[in-house]
Amino acid sequence: MHGRTGLARTHGGALLSTFLIHSGTLICMDTAGTVVPGDLLIQDGLIAAVGPAVRDALPQLPGGGADASYDAAGCFVLPGLVHAHLHLCQTLFRGLAEQSDLLRWLRESIWPLEAAHTEASIAASARLGLCELVAGGVTCINDMGTVRHTAVIADALEESGIRAVFGKALMDAGEGVPAELKQRREEALEEALALAKRYDGAAAGRLRVSLAPRFILSCTEALWRDVADASAENRLIVHTHLAESPAEARAVEAAVGGTAARYFAGRQVLSERFVGAHGVWVEDDELALLSRARAALVHCPGSNLKLGSGLANVRAWRRAGIRAGLGSDGAACNNRLDTFHEMSLAAGISRVLVPREPLSEKEVLELATRGGAESLGLGAVTGSLEAGKQGDVMVLDVSSPHLAPNEDGDPYATIVHAARVSDVRLTMVSGRILYRDGSWATLDAERTAAESRAEARRLRGRLETGAAR
Repeated sequence: MHGRTGLARTHGGALLSTFLIHSGTLICMDTAGTVVPGDLLIQDGLIAAVGPAVRDALPQLPGGGADASYDAAGCFVLPGLVHAHLHLCQTLFRGLAEQSDLLRWLRESIWPLEAAHTEASIAASARLGLCELVAGGVTCINDMGTVRHTAVIADALEESGIRAVFGKALMDAGEGVPAELKQRREEALEEALALAKRYDGAAAGRLRVSLAPRFILSCTEALWRDVADASAENRLIVHTHLAESPAEARAVEAAVGGTAARYFAGRQVLSERFVGAHGVWVEDDELALLSRARAALVHCPGSNLKLGSGLANVRAWRRAGIRAGLGSDGAACNNRLDTFHEMSLAAGISRVLVPREPLSEKEVLELATRGGAESLGLGAVTGSLEAGKQGDVMVLDVSSPHLAPNEDGDPYATIVHAARVSDVRLTMVSGRILYRDGSWATLDAERTAAESRAEARRLRGRLETGAAR
């Protein structure tokens, strides 16, 4: 068993002044590619020392040692995973939307289900997804909510202890969009900015708010221009969907006379704050537009496969110099929120698409750590194990038979191709333990699962009777 020493002093996820993770192998994911046996010291929520530097730092602490420690023998110690595109509001829909075409999936299942949400069902959906994510080593997410009740998601994020960028979905148009999800653009933007005023920088900086126009087919040109202006004025991320499926691309062409990336470029939507999910069907000149704007893309291989959307060429993104992260999308189109699964799929897809120059396992892990953080504008905060960054850390047990016998030979290959969610032993954010050895410190997983089942039944009942909201 790992981590017995001193952990009783964490008191259900409370922040300790100093915390030592010792005797592990540090996979730092810094630009130098540091992999070294040793220890990690976290002080007042920040990484204070890494590897050999810990030996010098410990005697300087009050009392000459850390408040608590975790034995990571037989484990890799990594930066927490960054889940760069997600819909927590859809966790209750797992298994309820099995169509294999994006637009049909949205119009026939997802939008009606989202329209039937209440505050209680969205809260249950968010907490259920967070239980899965935290147990899977995820310390930072980028979430797109639905149109209503986003503050409920914000409260769940704050209580869980996770780091998050989040925003309400903005929708003021669109074929098949239920009335409950369609807002006047002025109202939509006003609510989004009110969320930013209330939550951006909340929870000691853990929470950031984005502007989240859903995609071109659900937003008017006036709304896109408002979003571009508001993003520039308030320095808020613009989180949207981009070039996900062939049918969507045809519909966008018919609606605006061009592709999504060109449309965004012409309306000043693209910038270093732009985060586009999927990017499956982007052409070389569009990649150049995204690169010049310093925009970011998020690879969601599991969702793209399940919806039959296509295979994103992330190697082409990297050649173009585009910042990139990794995500699962929502539990309705995957149906799991499992970054290890996404990493394995990303590696395999790249080998099929670009057999002469596939993504290396190290590059894939970068997508899920430092790359994801940089895509969200959080590269100085999280994504690697470096002194001064936040104590967002995952401990991964690599002593099990399914990871043997060469886990130390190529740790990146071990993590990307062999590791599982069940191997995660510790997840912490800003030095606060959220998950440890099968137990959640800030979430009640058993109660959450029971509540989610009850709320899912009520939601389906509302959908069947047409009693939305």
